[in-house]
Amino acid sequence: MREGRTLMLLVIAPLLVLLVMGSIFSGDSTLVGKTTIGICDLDNSNASAFFVRGIMNSSDITNYGKGVDCPSRMEKDVRTGKLAGGLVIPRGFGYGMEHGSTQNISMLLDNSRFQVSPSIESAVIANIQATNQRIGAQFILSVWGQLDAANAKLGTIYVSLNETRDRANQMKSDLNKTTDSLNALNISSVENEIQLANSTIAQTVIALDIAESNLTKIESDFVDYQATLKQTEADLVSVDDTIANISNYVAAAKGTMNCTDPLFFATCAPLDSLNASVDSAHLSVASRLEKVRKAEIDLAAANLTIQEFKANIAAAKIGANESVKSINNMQEFVTALELNRAESLKTLLEVDRSLDELVGKTYELENIITDSRSQISGITSRSPDFIIAPMLARSDYLFGKRPFFEFMLPSVLPLILMFVSLFLASTSLVKEKHGGTLARVYTSQVNRFEYAVMKVLSYTILLIPEAILLALIASVFYNMFPIADMQTWFYVLQALVLLILAFVSLGVLIAIYSESEATAFLACLVIGLPLLFLSGLLFPFEFMPPLVAAFGLSSPLTQAIVSMQATLLYHSSQVASSGVLLLYTAVFTLLAGLSLKK
Repeated sequence: MREGRTLMLLVIAPLLVLLVMGSIFSGDSTLVGKTTIGICDLDNSNASAFFVRGIMNSSDITNYGKGVDCPSRMEKDVRTGKLAGGLVIPRGFGYGMEHGSTQNISMLLDNSRFQVSPSIESAVIANIQATNQRIGAQFILSVWGQLDAANAKLGTIYVSLNETRDRANQMKSDLNKTTDSLNALNISSVENEIQLANSTIAQTVIALDIAESNLTKIESDFVDYQATLKQTEADLVSVDDTIANISNYVAAAKGTMNCTDPLFFATCAPLDSLNASVDSAHLSVASRLEKVRKAEIDLAAANLTIQEFKANIAAAKIGANESVKSINNMQEFVTALELNRAESLKTLLEVDRSLDELVGKTYELENIITDSRSQISGITSRSPDFIIAPMLARSDYLFGKRPFFEFMLPSVLPLILMFVSLFLASTSLVKEKHGGTLARVYTSQVNRFEYAVMKVLSYTILLIPEAILLALIASVFYNMFPIADMQTWFYVLQALVLLILAFVSLGVLIAIYSESEATAFLACLVIGLPLLFLSGLLFPFEFMPPLVAAFGLSSPLTQAIVSMQATLLYHSSQVASSGVLLLYTAVFTLLAGLSLKK
C-alpha cells in the first residue's frame, strides 16, 4: 500500500492490456478482414470479369487497367509495400477458358506480411476453384448431353443389331439351301451323259462315213446302170428300126400282091400275121424303150437324190464335228462348273462361318452396348457438381461465431498474470535486498525455506484480487462464463492461483540473483518473452520443431493456458496441468530457498 504507483500499475496495467487486446481482436473468428488486392486484367473478357467479381466478394481491389505496363506498375507497388498482393489475368484468358486451354493467373504476394499473404492466397485459390467448378460444370453438362445422345444412338444400334442378327440368320438359312442345292448337283451324271453323247456322235459319224461310202458305191453303180440303159436304149432303137424295116418289107411285099386274089390269099395271110407280129414287136420295143428312157430319168433323179444324201451326210458330218466341239466345250464347262462348285461350297462355308462370327459379335456388341449404356447412365445420372467436387467440407463451428478475443482470453489472462507475478515478486524482493531485509533474515536464523515459502504465498495472496478482477471482467464483458457459475469460478481461480504461485516463485528466484530492479525487470523479460513465444499463442505448436514444441508444451505458461482452456472452452479436466504447475512452484521455491544462503 506504501507503493502507490506499483499498486496502480498492478490494477490498471493488466486491465488496460486486457481491454486493448479485446478491442484489437474483436473481429468474428469466422470472417477474414478484407485486404486490398491489385488486379491487372489484360484480357478484359466476360470470363475475367466473372473471376474479378469473385475476388471482390472477399477482398477490396485496385484496378490497374489493362495496359502493357500494368504488371510492372502493380509489381512495383507490391514490392514497395503499398499492396499486399496482386493478380495478373493474361491475354486470351476468356478464349482459353472457352476452348479448354488451362490458363495461368500470376499471383504477386508480399510474403513478408506472413499473417496476411496466406489469407490472400487462400481467397484467390478458393475463387479459382469456384470459377473452375462453374466452368467444369458447364463442360460436364455439355459432355453429359453428348453422352445422352450417344446413349440414344446406342439404343438405336441395339435395335438394329437384332435386325442384323435376324438378317444374318436368314442369310445362313439361304446359304444352307444354296449349299444343299450345290451338293445335290450331280456333275458325274452330266459328265456321263456328255461322254455318252460324245460316243453317240462318234458312232453317228462312223455310220455317216459308211453311208457316204455306200452312196458313193451306189453312185458308181448308177453310172454303170446309166451306161447299160444307154446301151439298152440304143439296142432297142436298133431293134425298133429293124422291126420298122421288116414292117416296110412286109408292106412292100404285100403291096405286090393282090390278097383278094385267092391265089395270093395263102401268101397274104402269113404276111398279115407277120405284120401283126411285127407291129406287136414294134409296140413292145417302143414300150420297153419308153421304160428304159423313164428308167434313165428315174436313175438321174435317184442320182440327184444320192448327191443330196451325200451333201446332207457331209453337212451332218460337219454338224457332228461342231457337236463334238460343243460337247468338248460343254465338258470343259462342266469341269469348270465342278471346280466353281467346290470353290463356291468353300466360299459358302467361309461365309457361313463369318455369319456365325457376325451373330456372335452381335451378342458381344449387345453386351458391350448394354454395359456402355449402363455406364453412361451411371455417369450422366450424377450431377456435374458431384463429378467436380465429390467431397465438400462444411464447417460446423462448435463454439459458434464468436470474436477472436474470446478464444484468446484463456491465453491472455495467464499471460498478463505471468508478467505481473514476475515483475511484482522480483522487483519487490530486490528492494528488500537493498533495504537489508534479507541480511537481517539470515542473521536472525530464520529458516530460509520457510522464508521463501512465505514470500511466495504472500505475493500470491497479494495478486489473488488481481486474478479475481481479471476473471470478473472476462465473465461480465466477454461472456466467458456465467458470473453465477461457482464451479467455473472455482476452476478458473484454481488455475490462475497455481499460475501465480509458479511465477511468483520464479520471480523470487530471479530477485535473489538480481542486484537491481532493472536487472530483475530485464531478467523477467528475458524469461517471459520466450515463454510467450513458446506458449502457442503467437505461433502454433504444429509449426514448431518437435523438440521445441515439446519444451513449449511443458513450460508453466503453456500449462496454465491449457488449464484455462480446459476450464473455459472445453469444460474438461485440468488435473494434469494443475499438477505440473504445483511441481514448478515446488521446484522454484526449493531453488529460491537453496539460493538464499548464497
